[in-house]
Amino acid sequence: MGYDIRFKVKTIDGHTVPVGEQYANITWNVGDMIRVATGLEWRNEEDNGLCVDVMPKIVDGLKELTINRKKYKKYEDPGGWGTIDGTIDFFNTLIRDWNRFCTAYPQFVDEARFWIE
Repeated sequence: MGYDIRFKVKTIDGHTVPVGEQYANITWNVGDMIRVATGLEWRNEEDNGLCVDVMPKIVDGLKELTINRKKYKKYEDPGGWGTIDGTIDFFNTLIRDWNRFCTAYPQFVDEARFWIE
């Protein structure tokens, strides 16, 4: 199983719908690594807050993993299903997804929610 990320907004009638295309996903096996690197709770199948609040922590987590790789080695899956390199790629994809979203949907940037599915 894995984490699939969606940026969602509320419609006029109160429903929450995904907007744009997001490609970032990764195995659940790196959940602890993500939580430690970003400081985020990382709640699966839930709204995890405003993207404008979450994405700076993703950027910080990317820097943290890149600079302090040895610190995160213990969070890698022994079977290879969740690595530091994979998590770095995941964070880079998230950042690209967010940048594309901001360009394509500037009217939703301040209200978009970060969903983990």
